[in-house]
Amino acid sequence: MASEEGLLVQPDQSYLDPEQSTDESMGAAASVPWVAVALAVHAILLLVAWFIMPKAAEAPRLNVIDTAREQMALPPAPELEPEKQVEFPDETDVQNEPVEDQRVQTEDDDHAEDATDSPMHDLAENPNENDSKAESPNPNKENSNSSTGLGPNGGGGGGEGGAGGYFRKRPHAGPNGGPPLGTPTESGLQWLADHQNREGNWSATTFGEDSVREGAKHTYNVEFNDIGGATGDQGWADTCDIGLTGLSILAFTGPGYDHKTSKHKRTLRQALLYLRKVQDNDGCFGDKQDDQFIYNHAISTMAVAELYGLSGDAVLRPMVQRAVDFILRAQNPGMGWRYGVQPTFNDTSVTGWMVLTLHTCELAGAQFDTSHCYTDAEKWFELVTIDVDGYPKCGYDKPGSDNARLRSAQGVFDSNPSMDAIYVMSMLFMGKRDLDDSQIRTMARTCTQKGFLPEWKQEKIDYYYWYYASLALYQLGGSAWDQWEKSMVKTLTDNQRGFSEIDRQAGLTSAKLLDEHGSWDPVGAWGTAGGRVYATAINCLTLETHYRHERMTSKHK
Repeated sequence: MASEEGLLVQPDQSYLDPEQSTDESMGAAASVPWVAVALAVHAILLLVAWFIMPKAAEAPRLNVIDTAREQMALPPAPELEPEKQVEFPDETDVQNEPVEDQRVQTEDDDHAEDATDSPMHDLAENPNENDSKAESPNPNKENSNSSTGLGPNGGGGGGEGGAGGYFRKRPHAGPNGGPPLGTPTESGLQWLADHQNREGNWSATTFGEDSVREGAKHTYNVEFNDIGGATGDQGWADTCDIGLTGLSILAFTGPGYDHKTSKHKRTLRQALLYLRKVQDNDGCFGDKQDDQFIYNHAISTMAVAELYGLSGDAVLRPMVQRAVDFILRAQNPGMGWRYGVQPTFNDTSVTGWMVLTLHTCELAGAQFDTSHCYTDAEKWFELVTIDVDGYPKCGYDKPGSDNARLRSAQGVFDSNPSMDAIYVMSMLFMGKRDLDDSQIRTMARTCTQKGFLPEWKQEKIDYYYWYYASLALYQLGGSAWDQWEKSMVKTLTDNQRGFSEIDRQAGLTSAKLLDEHGSWDPVGAWGTAGGRVYATAINCLTLETHYRHERMTSKHK
């Protein structure tokens, strides 16, 4: 079909036939150049794959990662900063470890109370294993029911000396708060400041030696005989010193003085350092070798809590929290407190103190389950409060029982409604009762009845009762408080050393002339226990009632 000259050339199909002869296929290949191009491309790809594929098949990148690890050395563990210690100016010889008490107790100790218990009324069965209404701050292992009479205090903030903190709502001295802090109270505080031990504490026995009032006259001038063989105006050696230190601090924090900015900051700093020194690892202030420690701990806890609330000093927060935790561990399950850690029996005096200490700590910001501890305490208060002669009466260690007394003071001092006052304060601050509650009002007004108002008669003097009743009646307000306040203020100020008629007639009207100027004689029911330091501190607290708590409001107002 085609001419010999190849004018018309047909396409060669030989490249499709692998069996075609070589000679014949050459011509076909030459006539189809793109086939050669394709072969060349494949060859190039094969060469590229030859160099690339082995690298992709290596275990790779492991070497790169390993190399990176070798080059990056791990940084050394960071060094922790040492724990910061509390630092205050003017600190000298601070001891970091708690002090162990080496006291030895004897069986014939005169501070033990009388175990005799003869109830005046036919009352319900005593819920306690230990059937005694007497108490004493000195340990007696068989029948010790101690109370120094160092009455409870709650706090609430913002006095003239402090920076506010958690206590801003508490009434404070001055025209916009409570009444101005009077001369008697300031004189009492100055006496405490001038009789502080150089270690920071207040001693029931050495305060005279600790005095900075050089040349001033010492006159233990009391119109009543000593009760229980007390020596002069001293209290019991060593037993109450930690509690007295806490109580003295509370006398300063009452109107708002703190350890940071107030004019009494040096005194309070030294006292705070002392309490820090004696707080054990479990949170307890002081040793636990005797029953007295539970009162010492409650007072000291309250004192540190008020300083924390007034100043907002964060260094004090762990001290307060650990102290609160110890109080909660010491409470009897389902009931209240007494001496020791969960001793199985209870009394109203210790329980009331613990409730008000916890209330203060709560205001200061300590974290704990108030519903649990308050509910259990309420059970105890209700258990021992019964009708006696037509009126509700809160008992000390059993339903309706009278308040306790030292063995040496049995029969010397009249009974009074101090347990009723504790009931009123505790139930109000726990939120278990309201001011409109008829039982609360009845029990509070009992304190204003004839024979129960403050009087400077030996059988009537009970600074402990006067302080409790003042806090209770201040919350009640009205005519009951007016009547009580008038009698209380007059009795205390007329008989304060340096202001009394006897001292004024003798010309002993200044601290330069009289070492006891501003203090009170320890002539009350608990004077032989705490001595002059106790009497002065608790009476300052009583006169400071206006500043210690914000007054509650009736739900119906």
